[in-house]
Amino acid sequence: MPVFLDGQQNLAALSVPGVYGDIILPTPFIAGTPTNIEGLVGVASWGKTNALIPVSKPADAAIYIGPPQVRPYDISSYVSAATQVGGSIGFYCVRVTDGTDLAATASVQSGALTLTGACTGSLGNQITASLQFGTAAQSLMAIVAFPGLVPEQFNNVAGPTAATGTATFSGQPAPNDTLTIAGSAITFVASGATGMQVNIGTSLPVTLSNLLTFLLASQDTGLVKCTYGLSGSTLSITANQFSGTGTNAGTGGNALTLAKVSTNITVSGATLTGGVGTWQTFWTNLANVINNGNAVRGQSQFVVATAGVSTLMPVVGQTYTFSGGTDGATGVTDATLMGQDVVPRKGMYVLRNSSCDCFTLCDLSTPAFYAAITSFGLSETMMPIMGTVKGDSIANALATRINSGVDTPWLWLLMGDWPSFFDSFNGYTRLINPAAFGIGIVGNLSPQQSPLNKPLGGVTSTQRSQLGQTYSDTELSQINLGGIDTILPPSSSPGGFYFSFATGRNASSNTAANGVEYTRMTNFLIRAAQSKAAGSIIGQLQSIQPNDQTRAKAKALFDGFSAQLASPQVGLGINGQGMIDTPWSVVCDLSNNPPDLQARGYLFLYWTVRYLNVVRYFVVKFQGGGNVSVTVQSTQPTAQQFQTQVNSGV
Repeated sequence: MPVFLDGQQNLAALSVPGVYGDIILPTPFIAGTPTNIEGLVGVASWGKTNALIPVSKPADAAIYIGPPQVRPYDISSYVSAATQVGGSIGFYCVRVTDGTDLAATASVQSGALTLTGACTGSLGNQITASLQFGTAAQSLMAIVAFPGLVPEQFNNVAGPTAATGTATFSGQPAPNDTLTIAGSAITFVASGATGMQVNIGTSLPVTLSNLLTFLLASQDTGLVKCTYGLSGSTLSITANQFSGTGTNAGTGGNALTLAKVSTNITVSGATLTGGVGTWQTFWTNLANVINNGNAVRGQSQFVVATAGVSTLMPVVGQTYTFSGGTDGATGVTDATLMGQDVVPRKGMYVLRNSSCDCFTLCDLSTPAFYAAITSFGLSETMMPIMGTVKGDSIANALATRINSGVDTPWLWLLMGDWPSFFDSFNGYTRLINPAAFGIGIVGNLSPQQSPLNKPLGGVTSTQRSQLGQTYSDTELSQINLGGIDTILPPSSSPGGFYFSFATGRNASSNTAANGVEYTRMTNFLIRAAQSKAAGSIIGQLQSIQPNDQTRAKAKALFDGFSAQLASPQVGLGINGQGMIDTPWSVVCDLSNNPPDLQARGYLFLYWTVRYLNVVRYFVVKFQGGGNVSVTVQSTQPTAQQFQTQVNSGV
């Protein structure tokens, strides 16, 4: 009898008696999406362009996009700075170029094989390659080394099969006798041998062993060298694969013949056979293994190989260094970072459907782009974080925000009082856009928490603090009311002697939605509501009955997720708050799904969630004096008692 998933079989039309297995899958539950993955768009020295490149820490970035460089728009610099705030963060990096980027290349043995970096960029200039003997007989191995990673080994790439044969040599040659090997004539002389001559004097009697030693050691390029085995007067010859001029192995070895041109010596059985392939075949096979892999390993992640037209025999042990790779970074502009929202997407728009929590366009300083950036952020439930120009003033930052026409929770705008951090790759402390540390703090905070008064690890100073300038209360009031943020020096941070953000405010004038925590928490919950678990409701059936199971499942789905969010275990500890306040409300019944809307395919669910509120003003009312009456209450005061005390000034 058949087994099927519930709903796949028409149970009202069964006709064959038997037991049917109707599997009912458990109801899915909503799982929150990560809020520590941040998007970065800028330039790099390695990696695919206009594609998502995941990295987690500076060591990853150094390998997959290249180490930090002191230049505008550098992604790796942002990774290095942001990860100093904390290690919980991850990144999707989008590399852009000005179109002049080139891949590094290396030519192996005069073009017998050309290796090209798998990506463009100057990091490719550090790739090296070499040829070594393989572990299998008559094979070679290519080794490709990429900085910071284990070298790739393409082992047991077969070369041509050597030709073999046997011959019998006897007799003592006379002066001027010759022996022809593969068309090369060897002359026997009495003394003073040069070139292709063998001395038959007493100093070098022509034994078969001495003759073959000469043949193998000869530097004459016209002579096909060979290896041999000698048993009495029987000679076993193998065309030598790994030395000579390139005609020694494969089908070329089949041309190796011995012939006498004298009555004083005898040669018989002198033709070699069994040679297969050519060195051209080897270069082609090697390129194929590098590009496609074999039974031992997959294709190369570092290079692409192209076989040339060559019969050169490989030189084992020589190292080839790549060169010519360029980043294409010098001509990149703010418009390049923005990119295009048509396929193939470029720049910022590559982040579509990436599920990043926040993102920034590294060092973008054109306010005219803010409106498009915030619109994109809202559409993708991501919060953009942007920093204004280096050395900016409060007045100019406020004017930038107002004149750009941006009034939305979907932008966190940081004044350009640029912080400094220690760049360990380059070995000195340098400035960076404050957006790098904005990305760093949100990537290390749960979404219900505000970046206000949170320590910014890694910041050593800001432009203002280096000059000994602090923010007055009047200036901080302008910043808090103006929809911008800035980094405070340790002397001004309320919670301790550390650098921290001053406001935690987004760019919205809506006083109920102008906290960064509002934007991130809203994005988090909306992404959860669009999850596959919620999507499983699509296509289900609902009825006008009060106990409809589809509506009940939908309500249970969001009630369960809300209960999880309200649990202290997912918030600030066992005895602390959850991620949301209680109670919450989920309504999905006939009250908001009347029959006429059901008939049109609608299912409405009303989900009301109260966020936790950020403490911004901690007011301590103090009364002291020798005549002050102190009343001790052993129980916690009610809200009405507390309000009465506040109103009375007690």
